[in-house]
Amino acid sequence: MFSKDNFSKKFQSLLDDVNTRLKQNTELAQTSIKNLLENGGSSYPAAAVVATLNGLFGDTLLEKKHRFAQRMSIRDQKQDLVLEKSQLERQLSDVQPRIILCVHGWCMSDVQWTRKGIDHGRQLAQFGYTPVYLRYNTGRHISENGEDFSHFLEQLITEWPCEVKELVLLGHSMGGLVSRSACHYAQQHDHSWLSALTTLVTLGSPHNGAPLAKLACWLDAQIDDTPSLKAFASIADVRSNGSRDLSRGVIFHEAWRDGQQGVFSHIPLPPNVKCFAAASCLGSDIHDEKNRLLGDGLVPVASALGEARGHISRLGFPLDNLWVAGGISHLGLLNDPQVVQQVQSWILVNSPD
Repeated sequence: MFSKDNFSKKFQSLLDDVNTRLKQNTELAQTSIKNLLENGGSSYPAAAVVATLNGLFGDTLLEKKHRFAQRMSIRDQKQDLVLEKSQLERQLSDVQPRIILCVHGWCMSDVQWTRKGIDHGRQLAQFGYTPVYLRYNTGRHISENGEDFSHFLEQLITEWPCEVKELVLLGHSMGGLVSRSACHYAQQHDHSWLSALTTLVTLGSPHNGAPLAKLACWLDAQIDDTPSLKAFASIADVRSNGSRDLSRGVIFHEAWRDGQQGVFSHIPLPPNVKCFAAASCLGSDIHDEKNRLLGDGLVPVASALGEARGHISRLGFPLDNLWVAGGISHLGLLNDPQVVQQVQSWILVNSPD
């Protein structure tokens, strides 16, 4: 005979069992991550876990002075570079007067520029460039990272072991916004490195922002590819300052200070610098409006190209300096042969003699 009391007890027992299993799984995941971070050293999985933690909660980690809070540094993907001339000579085996500096995206790290054996920076080494990489906390405000990056660049160029003839910034996703922000603050602080900058390339950078819902979906997909990140699965609420800035495309302090979350205007592209933007669609037909709206799965094509949006005017990339590819995902921009070839052609054509 059916008994409401019996059913209630069984249902409560089921809930208790589920809650116990969830708690056990969570504790197991946390232990697994802790062991990876403690013993994984500078391994790729450990770097991916720390990068994800910082993208999601990096501002909080910094506020609490947590040891997993990622500090900004310029690296060769193996070590932090000491920005002093003799140390750079010792750390870098092949110092060239041409520098390609790669700036990673949200929830990522410098080592993740290498994907499926391809690395934009290393690919350019064959043409006489020294590749270096920025590592930064993607949970911080984009403008805070941009201003700090500008100071780092000033020291890097000043201490470079030989005269710098050419500096190229290559930014993927948030990295393109951080690079633009650095250019803005270089002008504010009258930094000299900006005069060495010849080329700025952005890959899938959300100049007009990217919906937070897309950020969460993209993160879920990234987590699926990295078993160590399973504890963060189904993240629906992204809270860090960096993620909020990324969703709106803001790169200067005034856009978020004093609680301002409303209208903002684009900061112009840096003067006397050739600027290029690449976008991609998951679909192969790049002219289809639905494909362009979906974009690379995270960033709509219009945002990656800095097109006009409502009251916001067009960012100002020359039309000849825009490129859209089909059938390439947001992460695919890091290793797809078409993208590699396009980036190289932009940089090499613009390289001074």
